[in-house]
Amino acid sequence: MARAAPGAFLPAVSVLAASVLAASVLAVAALVSLPMCAVAAEWETRSAPGLLFEYAPEDDVLAGKLWPVMIADRKAIMERLRIFPPDTLRVRLAPTWEAFAAALQSEMPPSRPLPETLGVYLLNRRTILLRSPRTDLAGGWDLRGVMRHELAHGVLDMAIAQPVPLWLHEGLAILLSDDLGYLDEAQLTFAAVTDRLIPLTALLHRFPSIHGARTVAYSQAASFVRFLLRQAGMTGLRDLLKALERGMAVQDAFSRTYGMSLYALERQWQGELAQRFSYFTLITSTSLLGGLGAPLVLLGVWRRWLQRRRKFREWDYQERALAAVRGVPPPGE
Repeated sequence: MARAAPGAFLPAVSVLAASVLAASVLAVAALVSLPMCAVAAEWETRSAPGLLFEYAPEDDVLAGKLWPVMIADRKAIMERLRIFPPDTLRVRLAPTWEAFAAALQSEMPPSRPLPETLGVYLLNRRTILLRSPRTDLAGGWDLRGVMRHELAHGVLDMAIAQPVPLWLHEGLAILLSDDLGYLDEAQLTFAAVTDRLIPLTALLHRFPSIHGARTVAYSQAASFVRFLLRQAGMTGLRDLLKALERGMAVQDAFSRTYGMSLYALERQWQGELAQRFSYFTLITSTSLLGGLGAPLVLLGVWRRWLQRRRKFREWDYQERALAAVRGVPPPGE
């Protein structure tokens, strides 16, 4: 029998080794990609022009109720502001608190424990992250109100390339989401009477870290936007946003829209607030409250305080998220 020459089997061995190596690489790649595929397979999706909704299968019933509301609310916000961003806004409904927290932490390392919130707009991802209300054992959250608030943030951010002042961003989001009932008019009026209002120039990128001052800041944002609404109606706000959308500087946009500088508008608004003593007169008048009416009023004030406190915790994380993306240190740091 003829003997094979030395090295005659080397090509066959090389081919066999290459085949084994290739199979190993494919197997490893399959194992590595499996978690990502599994994660992707967990999400159901619904889409419409300019909107993508992702949710877990266990939230299918809730998603079926949220989807038409989401489309209608986004359309209403865009039509009311007359701005129509061309890009797609993604909304993801996290099925668990752990999934919600992990998504937030992947975007920005929190400087403190994550707050109890049902939603946040992730500026750098153009994504609204919502948490399924199934995870909130205490209940009492208005998921649609939270969603409208974040949709307003998303529409504004995607339509206007330049940074919008935070007080204007929040004021418009509060106005468009009907969150005005949570604002502390008494504390806002007291701040005006005692000359403790925060200049709008100090609220361009972040709000104060102290709770009382933050309450005033959010109340100022909503109150000043309502003041602008009284000056020139929705037409004025639309013209202002159109000017910002075209790239006009904030100060120039205000002067062109309202015929006076932002500073002059702020002084006029402050003057109106300083004249509002009727609310304090009503609250402090024992003759009007009476012995039986006072406990009911105090109970109502306490319940409203609890609602506002929870709402402000939600807005607090939203504002911190915007500050982190813009490279501005979080409040109090």
